[in-house]
Amino acid sequence: MQQSDLRIPLKSMPHKLVLLFITFLSFSSAIFAQTPNTASMIVNVVDQNGAVVVGANVSVVNDATRATRDAVSDSDGRVTIPALSLTGTYTITVAKEGFGKEERHNITLRSGETASLKVSLQVGSEKAEVTVFGTAEGVRADPQIGLSVRSEQIDETPILGRKATTLPLLNSAFRQGKGTGDLFVNATYFITGVGSRRATTFVIDGANNDEGWGRQTAIATVPLGAIQEIAILSNAFSSEYGWTSGPALNIVTKAGTNEFHGEGLFMSRPGDWQAKTFSTKGFCPSSVPTCFTPSTLVAINPVDIPDALSQVSGSIGGPIVNDRTFFFATADYTRQNRTAFLSPTLPAFVLPADGNLAYEGHYRQFLFNGRIDHKLTAKQNLMFRVNVDRFFDDNPQDAVGGTNAPSVARRYSRRAFTAQVNHTTVFSPTLLNEARFSYLHGDPVTLWEAQSLSTTYTRGSGNGAVPFTVGQSRASDLWGHQVQFADTLSWSHGRHYFRFGGSIIHHEAGGTGSEPGTAILGTFTFLTTDASRTLPLNQLTLANVQNYQQPINFGIDSYELPQWLLTGFVQDSFHVNRNLTLDLGLRYDRQTLTDAKMNFAPRLGFGWHPGGDSRTSIRGGYGMYYTQIRTNAVAGYLVNGLDGLTTYTANPGQTGFPTSLTSVPVNVDPRTIPANQLPARDITIRAGRRSFYQTQFAKYGLNFNLLPNYPDELVNPRSQVVSIGAEHEFFSGLFFGADYVHQHLSDMDRTFDLNAPSAIERTTIGSIRTVAAANATRPILPANGGVRQVNVITNLGVADYDGLQTLLTYRGNRRMYASVSYTLSKATNTSEPDGNGIGPNETVLSRLGEVERGPSVVDQRHRAVMTFTYRFPYNISAGTLAMLASARPFNATTGVDNNGDGILNDRPVVNGQIIHKSAFRGTPTSEVAAFVEGRIKTSERTSILLRFEGFNLFNHGNFLARGVTVYGDAASPAATFGQFVGGLGTSTNAIPAFANIDPPRTFQLQARFIF
Repeated sequence: MQQSDLRIPLKSMPHKLVLLFITFLSFSSAIFAQTPNTASMIVNVVDQNGAVVVGANVSVVNDATRATRDAVSDSDGRVTIPALSLTGTYTITVAKEGFGKEERHNITLRSGETASLKVSLQVGSEKAEVTVFGTAEGVRADPQIGLSVRSEQIDETPILGRKATTLPLLNSAFRQGKGTGDLFVNATYFITGVGSRRATTFVIDGANNDEGWGRQTAIATVPLGAIQEIAILSNAFSSEYGWTSGPALNIVTKAGTNEFHGEGLFMSRPGDWQAKTFSTKGFCPSSVPTCFTPSTLVAINPVDIPDALSQVSGSIGGPIVNDRTFFFATADYTRQNRTAFLSPTLPAFVLPADGNLAYEGHYRQFLFNGRIDHKLTAKQNLMFRVNVDRFFDDNPQDAVGGTNAPSVARRYSRRAFTAQVNHTTVFSPTLLNEARFSYLHGDPVTLWEAQSLSTTYTRGSGNGAVPFTVGQSRASDLWGHQVQFADTLSWSHGRHYFRFGGSIIHHEAGGTGSEPGTAILGTFTFLTTDASRTLPLNQLTLANVQNYQQPINFGIDSYELPQWLLTGFVQDSFHVNRNLTLDLGLRYDRQTLTDAKMNFAPRLGFGWHPGGDSRTSIRGGYGMYYTQIRTNAVAGYLVNGLDGLTTYTANPGQTGFPTSLTSVPVNVDPRTIPANQLPARDITIRAGRRSFYQTQFAKYGLNFNLLPNYPDELVNPRSQVVSIGAEHEFFSGLFFGADYVHQHLSDMDRTFDLNAPSAIERTTIGSIRTVAAANATRPILPANGGVRQVNVITNLGVADYDGLQTLLTYRGNRRMYASVSYTLSKATNTSEPDGNGIGPNETVLSRLGEVERGPSVVDQRHRAVMTFTYRFPYNISAGTLAMLASARPFNATTGVDNNGDGILNDRPVVNGQIIHKSAFRGTPTSEVAAFVEGRIKTSERTSILLRFEGFNLFNHGNFLARGVTVYGDAASPAATFGQFVGGLGTSTNAIPAFANIDPPRTFQLQARFIF
């Protein structure tokens, strides 16, 4: 086994910039902070005539920990208290000799936000007038757009499986990412804006928690019971947020207080309490009138039924030393058994001998989050936190099920932990510093193990074919480690509230294989035309094979890839007057995996209370962001280049094509086989390495200079977001806000084939160019020992989003909470930000621009989320959660390689033109959940809570993608085009793909002991 020597050397890190950072962070004994895991407060003190009051004593006391911050109003009558914990409520006291003393109780703060209190002191003992802006009870007056959900609301919300990653879907601006691939981490994927699920940054207690190898989700999942507040931001405006296209998930974990408190929870989801079938409604979408539902079809089966889950969870927190040292810890263990069903159309010899079509998969996960908060001195605080996440799944993403035989089985594992230390120092009422150190350890960050290595035989469902997949040889073992030091420095000076900060991250990833695994053996793909489409596997021969793929190893099959991510930012909240605040920020990002060195990102925004009305805010902003290039995207050039592990594809008669279905693998070992007897292969290279590739290609007798359009740099994708909005409290507790958001993403990272065949003008139905004819037009002709595709990792493609994001909430009654979140949006692109399986019609560069513009595959024009809870007498509560969304687009292909490039992405010709990408739409989704719970008091401090939850109560078939997207290559679409499941024949029940469907009606039971 060889390892790549193309890794980015550490000497490529800009030393001068690092020294500047170290110097800058060493100077961190100076200034004041409001980080994403804390809040700040500004108190403006005036007299009854509106004149500023200088020298007023202001005290802010945390009711839960008795932590106290004292300050004196300055020459503007202002006091700024930064870095306030979100744990507990606050009491604010304002006093001045000659004036009455004023106290305000139960002030609740929101993460990353500055609350403002205007206190009008009265002479003598008269009651003061207090106006409050920006607390958890009021309107938001800054450009950050999103939804904050506190632990109390989390506890009342029905959440299937108690997955913390489901919480973002409570914000209608976020859409479900399921169906876009890679569901094996058993998390709820979500996207917003232009539609990238890999461009949301995860911040936990102020520290970066992104998993840099694949950016699928946070590297370690926080247990639901550990979350104090989660801010679901569709536009994380502050310059403190980076490595995102705009959205952020900011999680603040629970901390201990002066009282011991906690809970023990048991949750059960009985497998036999779930609906067994859906109706056939939605089997065909209305956008395809020619689609037909088979007359023999009776029902659509859900996937994974029965899906039995049990979870044990416990939390405990309290003082180690009163008023000084506190702890809080939460642990979960989840046990889930999911049953998939095999299709009876599979060959009999690959099915169990007893004919049982049920296949049970097992998922196990352990989560832990613990933190200790310690007051070192009256002005210094320390926080230490550890998060552990370990799980495995022996049937990930239903690898076995439907038309995938048991021999396809694999096991997926992931093990991660994180450790974090925050140190906060208050030097004076206007000077504060917070330093953070964190370590993220994923090993493995992804591990795929084939249960039994064997050659793969597969046939798709196009043209009415009966699909199957038999055999498995994909495997991988990858890891990622990350160390971060960050510091936020701030200073309150007059009307300015400055924040300076920076971070240094060293990330290293490596291993063998890719995600979801790299094939070790070969794959036969059978034709879906003529008699080949319905013949049983044991009757198929080489004459029925479309192509054969097999890896070919030239030496490098593993890698280690280190990188640095360097950040600096400055943010100024300039209080022009008591009603208008300007937010001015600038951020700089540098990722050493790329060639970009000028990633300066300005942030401009404002918040305005017209006429000093605390119930009304108008806000807006502009932000530029640079997203992180994930390691697994760049790693392709390390192991899949000319010196690496690549694949070749051979059609019948070509070099490397087997002599029989069993005489595999083919001997293509470069160490023993002459180059002129090796098949042409597909490789991956990187932008910005021209001289290196000129030399390397020459070693193999290839002329690199023949490849046109080679890009000379790889940069970070850039996102620009503009927003304008308003929020108003109509009467006590009733709020309505609306924000218009426009996002433009450019320089998207992707691959394209430098050695693609020339473009063809295809305007007639059934037009086909042979593979041989297409290969003859490639700049480097595919020949034995040479190359076919030369895919380059580069920047190409744009995406746009326009959305109106609204939120109506009522929280004016302590017994009731109601909200309606609705988003009207449109997302289009020339290439899917995460790939998502939508390839271009042609791979040549000249056809990858605006001609590929179409709806994002996750574009849902309408999405609404409705929440309602009510607390009845006798400690009984009930509520509902409804999520409604319009249909997603889906792409149509001919099922034929019309242009001869060897890829079946060709779209059909309609009315003399190739139709646009993702031109058709599926069916809407509707999920209605409800709960009822009762609390039994067992003592003054303890109680038992019993809860019953139901999900998808109306058993609506939520079909996220289509099973048959082959339109055909004729004047009219195939009768099966648009069907939810293909290859049914005369089957009475349809078994869909795991990623294409949401769960049926199901129920959960919870018993919780609270103390």
